[in-house]
Amino acid sequence: MSPEPIVVGRVGTSVTHLAEPEDPAATTTPAAPGEDPASSNTGGTTVVGIPYGASVPAGVDIEKIRKDLLTTGVSGPADQVSQLKEVVAHAKSKGHDIKIVVLTEKQPKFTYYRDVAIELQSSTGGNVLVLGPNSVGSQGPDFSRVDQEEAAANNLTLTNPPQAARQMVDYLDGPTLDWTAITLVLMVVVFIGAVIARILGRRRAQDGDKSSATPAPRKDTADEASNGAERDSVESPVDAS
Repeated sequence: MSPEPIVVGRVGTSVTHLAEPEDPAATTTPAAPGEDPASSNTGGTTVVGIPYGASVPAGVDIEKIRKDLLTTGVSGPADQVSQLKEVVAHAKSKGHDIKIVVLTEKQPKFTYYRDVAIELQSSTGGNVLVLGPNSVGSQGPDFSRVDQEEAAANNLTLTNPPQAARQMVDYLDGPTLDWTAITLVLMVVVFIGAVIARILGRRRAQDGDKSSATPAPRKDTADEASNGAERDSVESPVDAS
C-alpha cells in the first residue's frame, strides 16, 4: 500500500507527514455519516482507529486534555501534576509559556505525539510539550522546529515525565546556534575566496603575456660576438712574438 499524506493543524498552519503502511486487516475505514468515528466495523470485527481526516489517536481525549491545559497548564497522571506544574513555573521564569501533556499509553507511531501537540496548541496557545512512554512531540512559536526536534532527541528520561519535561525545557532555553548568521558568514567567506582567486588568476595571465612579449636575442648579434672572440684569440700569439 502506498503511503497517503495526512494533513492536520489549524487553518493556515498545516503539517503534513506520510502515514506508514498498516496491516490491511487492521486498517480503519472512514466513518459513515452518523456513525461513531472512533470505531468502524471491518469484516465483522470492531476496530478502534483514527478519526477520518486526523492523525490523533481516538484513544486520546483531546477535549479533556485541552480543558486541563487551559485550567492548570498541565495534563497527566494525578501523582505527577504537582511536579509538572513546577516545570511550567520554571519555564515561565525563563520567559516561556509552556504547557505539558503526559500520555500514559504508548502510541503506535511516534508522530502522534507531535500531532497531539499541534492539535492542542492551535487552541491553547503557548508551547505544548507532549510526553509518552516511547517518544515526545512539541509545537510552539518560541522555538524553531530544528531546536524542538533536537531537544526531543536529547536522551530524555521518559520513564520520569516531569524530569524529561524539565530536561527539554532547559535544552530549549539554552544557547543555540544561529544558523542564519552562520550561513551568511559562510557565503561571505566563499565570495571573498572567489574574488581572491579571480585576482590571482588575472595576475598570472598578465605575467605570462609580459614574458611572451620580451624579444629574443638577435642571431646575427650573437654570431658577431663569437667571431670577435675568435679574432682576439688568433691575434694574441702574434703580439706575444
